Amino acid sequence: MSRFELVQLGQPDQGARHQPPLTVGRDTDAMTSHVLYLVGGPPRVGKSALAQRLLKDEGIAWLPTDVIRTVLRRVLPDLDTADQDPVDAVRLAEVMYPHIEKAAEVCAEEAEQFLIEGFELLPSHPACLQAALAGTTVRACFLGHQTFSTGDLASYHGPKPQHERQLSSAELAEAAAWIRRHSRHLHQECQAEGQRYIDVGALGFHDAMQQACRHLLGPNSLSS
Repeated sequence: MSRFELVQLGQPDQGARHQPPLTVGRDTDAMTSHVLYLVGGPPRVGKSALAQRLLKDEGIAWLPTDVIRTVLRRVLPDLDTADQDPVDAVRLAEVMYPHIEKAAEVCAEEAEQFLIEGFELLPSHPACLQAALAGTTVRACFLGHQTFSTGDLASYHGPKPQHERQLSSAELAEAAAWIRRHSRHLHQECQAEGQRYIDVGALGFHDAMQQACRHLLGPNSLSS
């Protein structure tokens, strides 16, 4: 993956943008290593919105796992089998992890700071990636929404293509229930792995985004 491709996926033109000074929370990381930010969680809880905010405010390159998965589905039958409704999130994450790790290695060569987001990321992955990526500091948080409703799903307007208007009431209800179940499971896994879980339903969208930015970047970041 070239630097041009990272720009296309979510990295501003460094020659055309004045870079803000490093914040206090990231000084140590910046002096010693590249930084990989991970944002996991089920669909429709704000992962892409958070990534876009960090791209805009902090200039952090952004790679969604959707891009990796779309390419891999054409060559990996196991991935195509795992990525079918109802999705087995754990199985899909197991299939995807080696490719996410390779993508992170390439991103580390192309950008000093970069972010990977997607629901295939598990709370066990930050430690695995930290061990695999020499010279890279890994920081992670996981977003969930344990009270997600069909109304939340029907009214969602995120940065990625939406298909909810094509679903029946029963399909909307099942999708919302899946997000609630996955969020509860994710919360438990984060507690077991010592990772930060942020519930968008409990905090509200704005406060959840603020907490995620502070956790990832430190209290003095432009985004917090």
